[in-house]
Amino acid sequence: MPSEKKSADPANNLRKLREGLLSWFDANSRKLPWRVSYSPYQVWISEIMLQQTQVKTMLPYFHRWMARFPDVPSIAKAPEDEMLRFWEGLGYYARARNIRKAAQVMVTEYDGEVPDDFDSVRKLPGIGRYTAGAIMSFAFNADYPAPDANAGRILARVFDIAHPSGSKEFAETVWRTASNILPPGRARDFNQALMDLGSLVCLSNEPSCAGCPLSCCCAAFRKGLIGDRPVKARKKTTAHIVRAAAIMVSEGRVLIRKRPETGLMPNLWELPGGEVPEGKSPEQALRHIWLDELGIRLGPMESVCVIKHSHTSFRVTLHAFWCGGDNLAPGLADKAAQHRWATMNELEKLAFPSAHRRIIGAALERIRAGH
Repeated sequence: MPSEKKSADPANNLRKLREGLLSWFDANSRKLPWRVSYSPYQVWISEIMLQQTQVKTMLPYFHRWMARFPDVPSIAKAPEDEMLRFWEGLGYYARARNIRKAAQVMVTEYDGEVPDDFDSVRKLPGIGRYTAGAIMSFAFNADYPAPDANAGRILARVFDIAHPSGSKEFAETVWRTASNILPPGRARDFNQALMDLGSLVCLSNEPSCAGCPLSCCCAAFRKGLIGDRPVKARKKTTAHIVRAAAIMVSEGRVLIRKRPETGLMPNLWELPGGEVPEGKSPEQALRHIWLDELGIRLGPMESVCVIKHSHTSFRVTLHAFWCGGDNLAPGLADKAAQHRWATMNELEKLAFPSAHRRIIGAALERIRAGH
């Protein structure tokens, strides 16, 4: 049972926190590709990719991205469709579009380099206070905090922060606390140490307090409140949406359409379809959608697969149906804007939402098999 006794020396606690954390980092830091040279460009891309994405998931994307887009100018001049294809699977596509916008600003205003002052970085598209702090501290070792979710969890426990996570009060308290404890000249290692400790030791569930270098100065550990910090925010209701999509094939090409410029996943390609209203089956809804949008009465339909996936605030069940046949003229796409017939080669190059990519994979297998 942890002791209830408090230390009467805050300065000594801060010294122990800094020394303990940095010593732990020296021995246990994660080996990550952008930590080799701390290239500002690589740090920037890694931070954007890691938003809403775990390290083990983003690493293959990071390596592929760097092979195709090795620097800022290569992004600025790349076609959006190609860039989105390399991002496909990471989700939250606004991140990729903001990378391209920021790269164009850097080419125009900063000679194709990531700027090295906080205010300039903060003004770039897609970069908030945390990301600016991460770029400044990791790439330039400047004295700025960078408290991500892992660091926020550690600070909530060490300093017994009682504001609900996700609240403005929590974010401000964490940022202020991270700023106050930052050792001058050691921002790069200290901020990364907090992140790594949160990823490897101070876990959300079942933290390893016995092996934590900060247990000696952790208020939540001392008070027996580890499981209650950070205070969980009230869960939001998750909506469930049912959608249906058609795989329409003619002369070896697949009918696709481009999503609108606004809304969810703008400008990505998808298979034609839409939302299934309550009380209707996916087949009924798909027939109505095709009749309304293209004036086409669908014939026999064959279920191909049902895919379930989740977004931040809702989950989707997507029903896919095979509706192919060479009796459909390629000119069908002319009946609706943003529709086109795509060859198998084009399908591989265009960017699709992950669920539609999985359906297309099944469709391509059937096309190659001569269905």
